[in-house]
Amino acid sequence: MVKSNKAMRNNKDRAGPSVFRFEAQLVRHPKPAQQGGWGLVNVPKSIGKQLRGMTTVEGTINGHPFRAALEPNSSGSHSLRVNQAMRRGASADPGDKVQFAILGPEPEPKLPADLRVALSTAREAKTLWGDLTRLGRLDWMRWINSAKTPETRARRVRRTVEQLSSGKRRPCCVNFYEFMLHRVGEQ
Repeated sequence: MVKSNKAMRNNKDRAGPSVFRFEAQLVRHPKPAQQGGWGLVNVPKSIGKQLRGMTTVEGTINGHPFRAALEPNSSGSHSLRVNQAMRRGASADPGDKVQFAILGPEPEPKLPADLRVALSTAREAKTLWGDLTRLGRLDWMRWINSAKTPETRARRVRRTVEQLSSGKRRPCCVNFYEFMLHRVGEQ
């Protein structure tokens, strides 16, 4: 149960991920025998809205560092399982109020101008681009940005739009053999 409705987002310079700070009550996991005596914390909805699905976060609980998964819950936010090591490090037991600082997701990377222009001319690709996760968009941008020559970069931008238009969500999943046979057949 979240004791405080105040969830603060701190990021003065906007250069890196946000830090979400909140206070919550550590509760006993509903199935303690199966979970080894773990505690559970519900993350405020204001923070949960900014996260998609299950996500791994880093942060502190009462100043003790941790890395754990936030899992979507039935209340429309996320829950954090607090294991025994985290509880010991934080000197916290079920029923205690605990202070959290959680690193939020990395900010959305800036879309390169050449890719932005190319996506603006292809409705299907632009729609799929908007549906991709941040990680999915990063995969495409890393692949484009890894090109060593302007010609290769331009070719990758074109290929990205073609593949997104055909429904491919990741550059890893592009069937390059079929794609190249198709391209050779065009020439």
